[in-house]
Amino acid sequence: MKKKNIILFFFLPFLGIIFIFFVLSLLNRTYVKAKVEALVKEQLQATAEILKVNFSHFLKENYLVDEIFKLYSQEQNIYYMALLDEKKEVLGWKSRFEGYLPLSLQSIKENESWVIESPAGKIFNHFSSFSPGEGKTYFLYLGYSLMNLEEMMLRSRQNFFYIFGVIFVIGIIVFMGAYQLQRHYLAKTKEAEEERKEKERFREISAFTSGIAHEIKNPLNSLSLFFELLGKRPPPDLQQEISQGKEEIQKISRIMDQFTDFLKPLRLSKEKFKLEEIVNSVIESLKREADQKGIEVRYIQPTPIILNADKGLIGQVFFNLLKNSLEATEKGLVLIKAGQQKKQVLIKVEDSGGGISEEDSIHIFEPFYSRKSKGMGVGLYLVKKIIQAHDGKIECRSELGRGTTFFIQLPGG
Repeated sequence: MKKKNIILFFFLPFLGIIFIFFVLSLLNRTYVKAKVEALVKEQLQATAEILKVNFSHFLKENYLVDEIFKLYSQEQNIYYMALLDEKKEVLGWKSRFEGYLPLSLQSIKENESWVIESPAGKIFNHFSSFSPGEGKTYFLYLGYSLMNLEEMMLRSRQNFFYIFGVIFVIGIIVFMGAYQLQRHYLAKTKEAEEERKEKERFREISAFTSGIAHEIKNPLNSLSLFFELLGKRPPPDLQQEISQGKEEIQKISRIMDQFTDFLKPLRLSKEKFKLEEIVNSVIESLKREADQKGIEVRYIQPTPIILNADKGLIGQVFFNLLKNSLEATEKGLVLIKAGQQKKQVLIKVEDSGGGISEEDSIHIFEPFYSRKSKGMGVGLYLVKKIIQAHDGKIECRSELGRGTTFFIQLPGG
């Protein structure tokens, strides 16, 4: 998938959801804070009214101001309180912090509420007047601690970041999962399309080569019969040409047989066998060619591997791969490694030859594609066809001047 599409269909919606969640959470916390402060204000006003009634009663009973404040020394939410006379001079006060009474008469208006900062956090203040009788006026000043509100908002912020983090991580996981599924889907789609094209091409080639084979076989049989007749009484000066003609006809016949075999669908005849036996057998069959070029062919297998596959076709796979490796390598080493991983058999065929160009490596498994002066370019195609018939996979990695490596993956073992 293109980078633009990834951003458009995955990343932007994810960021949009995160942004919406962030904004809604912020608005919700702001709303909750405003509502709680409104409730505190109402509670503080109600508390002030109750206190004013009580203070009026005690003042009528001629209680001393200090005695009145002692009666309210256990109030927890009241951070401080003060009683002022009609001249707004402090008659008495109490505070949860000794010596702390934030009172500025110049900025205070009667029946006003406001919030200030203090050593204990934010304090909600209320200032109002009352009259116990006899024409006297007093003022009550209250400070209500918002510590619980601050703790609640702090916890709310912490919870927000925890939830935000969890949602972000889950979003990343979902995003990566969706991205991987999309990549997998596109890869499978591309693979299916390539397979369809390959099958279509194979059908076209099959139809074409079948017609060619049919047209060639008839005159080829006639030529073969003609050379057989000539061979019974060959003229002395044409004996060598007749022998050469027979060989060429046999060569053409073998090529046509290869075409016929190539076009036939594979029918697997599975059996259990040791991988080591078939590989060593192929190595032995190519030993003379390897010795002539001074190439060492080595097989490494940590533990015995038993395959349930078509023994002849698997042997053909190794023969074609090793044959290619020997032809591509002037000297050095051809290494075959085999091992097991879970329920898969992993095989690597590596040579130290000249390597394959990037352009050619794309087409090496296609039929009739070859850069060699000899050969029809069907060996590696047949290798891939056999591996896929066994529900396996094969890959090629190569670099010019650094050799070629084929990776095979087969089920079972």
